[in-house]
Amino acid sequence: MKRPWGTLVATVCGVLCAVCGPSVEAQELKIGYVNLAKVFDSYEKTKVSDAALEKSGKQKEGELETKMNELKKLRENLELLNEESRDAKQREIEEKSEELQRFRTSTARDLRRDRDKVAKEILAEIQRGVDEYAKANSFSLIIDERFLLYGQSTYDVTDAILKLLNGRAAAAH
Repeated sequence: MKRPWGTLVATVCGVLCAVCGPSVEAQELKIGYVNLAKVFDSYEKTKVSDAALEKSGKQKEGELETKMNELKKLRENLELLNEESRDAKQREIEEKSEELQRFRTSTARDLRRDRDKVAKEILAEIQRGVDEYAKANSFSLIIDERFLLYGQSTYDVTDAILKLLNGRAAAAH
């Protein structure tokens, strides 16, 4: 059974061989690493999108609470009705309860879909930022810190990439 880090080491070695090619002396190998989780969490667009999603979530929460209160009132009034009216009201309560469940499920699905869409867009922007930074600073390779077994802090380009991305985001406003 292969160990995951063995596969990673083999992949990195393969990439280095491909990048270096036969003439290692002809070009300098410049490697850096980035903490993508930190970049994602500290990126201004992530913070803005998180705030928008939270606002949307709270709005949906308010709608859900209103629907729950309506259902609660219907259930409370059920006891005051005669048997005929009670049966009709019971069906209405069941319909409202099912509607509430559908609303809850669709709201959770929609919020999750929106969050995933925004995260995908932000990750694509981060990738473009990493590419731009790597090309502008002549990096041969920038890897994600999660796959790094050891790296000197001088090779950490996280803050520089974050500065580039946040600068671009601020300029867009």
